[in-house]
Amino acid sequence: MIGFLLAAAIAVTPRGTIVAHDRSIELHDDTRVVWRANGVANPSLVVANDQQAAAIDPLTNEVAITDLADGRTAIAKTGETPVDALFLGRDLYILNRDSRTLQRGNATIALAADPAFLRESRGTLYVYSRLEGVLQEIGARPFAIRRTLKLAPFASDLQLSASFAYLTYPRAGKLVIVDLAKMRPYGEQKVGAVPISVAVVARKLAIADPSAKRVWIIEGAQTFGQAVARGFLRGLIGLGLNRNRTSQFPSGVDRVIARGSSWIAYDSSTGTIYRGGKAIAQAVGPRAFALTREGVVWWDDTALRLHKSTAVQHD
Repeated sequence: MIGFLLAAAIAVTPRGTIVAHDRSIELHDDTRVVWRANGVANPSLVVANDQQAAAIDPLTNEVAITDLADGRTAIAKTGETPVDALFLGRDLYILNRDSRTLQRGNATIALAADPAFLRESRGTLYVYSRLEGVLQEIGARPFAIRRTLKLAPFASDLQLSASFAYLTYPRAGKLVIVDLAKMRPYGEQKVGAVPISVAVVARKLAIADPSAKRVWIIEGAQTFGQAVARGFLRGLIGLGLNRNRTSQFPSGVDRVIARGSSWIAYDSSTGTIYRGGKAIAQAVGPRAFALTREGVVWWDDTALRLHKSTAVQHD
């Protein structure tokens, strides 16, 4: 793993790009820094809605909550080791790993051991806990656990579409799909050698496999049964559906990030962002980039500046 100079994380908002780094939180537009405020020391993640941004620090158990309009910021305590967060409407939810809680303001819900991923679909929250292999459905009104599903432990990623949850299991080399309406397993499929990250790309799935240096593109759950029946699996790595082009990345990409029909791949060992097989940025921190409607934006720690590229992959 390469050593990045500073901890940094970014999020894209309707007002511009939020950058959190080294006790600072800033709003950038295309040409300048709009405002700068005091932030947390070790920002690992920034999330935002159209009015606020929140940067979490898992080392000091703090969150910096900032008003996008003027940069007014309040720093508050979280539970032990916040690892994920999201806004649902105006409410900020924080997932605290070591205290095993989901936090909303002063209210908390106890979770299964080792909660790792917090996601939202259709106004409902879902938390996957790795040690116990538990997927928990949590309502916002009232703020309470609704349903719990026991799955295999140690999934490496969880992503949701409107109706399904997708979990990758590197050791087993498979993707597991959960029907969220019925809260029960829908199916599973072997994918590559070490599937470690999944992203929903329109009606397809992109799955990062660092062992094979590939991103597999397969059908989503709506046509999953038919795809399995006809043995249909498209493994065109980062390059869409053109079989005449190379499918190999130069390094083992272990994350894939999607927005609509666009996606990019990332190699955390070198900090490289890829569009297809081409590197568009290097030495970028694992949370220091984001996919926008127009392209990719990332933070350069060495120069303390924001970069943009319109190079993205479409499927």
